[in-house]
Amino acid sequence: MSLLYQDPSMNHDKASTLLAEGKETDVIAALISIGLNETDGAWAQNTCLHYLNSENENVASAAITALGHVARRHGQLEIEKVLAAFERAKARFPSLEPVISDTLEDIELFT
Repeated sequence: MSLLYQDPSMNHDKASTLLAEGKETDVIAALISIGLNETDGAWAQNTCLHYLNSENENVASAAITALGHVARRHGQLEIEKVLAAFERAKARFPSLEPVISDTLEDIELFT
């Protein structure tokens, strides 16, 4: 088996386009790129929070992970909004609890 590395880096416009098109794999890649690369921390946070409400577990998981990257890179989040969104995500997808727990550790460390 061989693994293929895909660099998640893309600019703001490309990420926005992929989000708008809505294909699951592209939305996930865009969210991770936003977490790792977006310079507008508020936009990144709000975009991740929007996709955290997705009915698609993989998309919600990517949004959670991306929020951890936003916290690390920007040093701030609207924590009350994030915590409420995490609780809603856990209610919909209990299997995301470990991802949320890991991300909360990052948020506590970097904000």
